[in-house]
Amino acid sequence: MTRVSLIRGEARRENVRRSLELISDDVRRGLTSKRLIVIKPNFVSTSVQLAASHIDQMRGILDFLTGLSDVRVVIAEAACGDTMEAFSNFGYYRLQKEYGVELMDLNRGPFERVSILDRRGRRVPVRVAALLLDRNNYLVSAARLKTHDTVVVTLSIKNMAVGSIFLSDKVLIHQGFKRINLNIAEIAERVWPHLSVIDGFVGMEGDGPTYGVPIELGLAISGTDPLAVDRVAVEVMGVDFERVGYLCHCAGRGLGEADLQRIEILGERLEDCIRPFRLHSTVRQQYRWRH
Repeated sequence: MTRVSLIRGEARRENVRRSLELISDDVRRGLTSKRLIVIKPNFVSTSVQLAASHIDQMRGILDFLTGLSDVRVVIAEAACGDTMEAFSNFGYYRLQKEYGVELMDLNRGPFERVSILDRRGRRVPVRVAALLLDRNNYLVSAARLKTHDTVVVTLSIKNMAVGSIFLSDKVLIHQGFKRINLNIAEIAERVWPHLSVIDGFVGMEGDGPTYGVPIELGLAISGTDPLAVDRVAVEVMGVDFERVGYLCHCAGRGLGEADLQRIEILGERLEDCIRPFRLHSTVRQQYRWRH
């Protein structure tokens, strides 16, 4: 049975570390023969902390990995803006001294071209970070609980898929509600995370992924099946999984487990952690992705 850890506590860093310790055997198995660990944060903004992965989420992940593996670790992102400025604004340069990790701007390449669909169903190429397409690397998606203005929610799968695309090409994925959900699932299959870590210490509700407001939950959610992790996350948010297009497409492609009855939740009881989020003001239009 697929395992997902769900932890609640008073400190973000500790929550993340504890959530990973509960699935340490799963992580250890996945690290076998990997040459590099790539932690991919979410910088949809280079200045709004609520919209970005918090440094203490990184610390919790690195605290856990330090005791588990000696594989080299990099933190890499293709931000919506200047990635290195975001690293500076959010304090990430401190991680170089604290853990000896490397910070990498994926917007500088190298890239490989991956085709997606435009509004008419024609194939168009986008540049995707080669580092994340390399299956010899162990990919960690470090996301946070947030609502979204186009696809209802943005969690670990979307963080890796859309965040892998070169800054100037990101606009190409936005081809209407139907196509964007298909495109996210298609790219996600190419850059599927080996480990998903969602920071739900403070989430974002309302007009996410950048302009929403904080909602305090004190949670961390982790697992080696990204779809199962995101499935638990939408349940926590009070969101109907069947209305999130790209997650349904990922389930349809058999990329992971989406059936809650087949997911073993470690730590907290799921029903004790549900806190319905106020969704984006355009969510009714977003639900039309099936049409």
